Amino acid sequence: MEIKCSQCGTENWLENQSRCIACGTFLRRCADCVNYDTSNEQCRTLSEEIGSYEARNPSLLSVSTNCMGYRCAAKV
Repeated sequence: MEIKCSQCGTENWLENQSRCIACGTFLRRCADCVNYDTSNEQCRTLSEEIGSYEARNPSLLSVSTNCMGYRCAAKV
């Protein structure tokens, strides 16, 4: 699956990496996942609260970075 980096727009293969090959931004954002409930700031799959800031700006320690249930809603 390809996903566009939210920062620079580079298309990346999501299965092979967690960071953009061009700028290093983390690609798996809860904000882009079909399992993320934006209005309640919660992951429907993990039943875990994830704040909107982290959902849009993940780090190495964020839930989305290595999430096995991640499903990209669309190209970002």
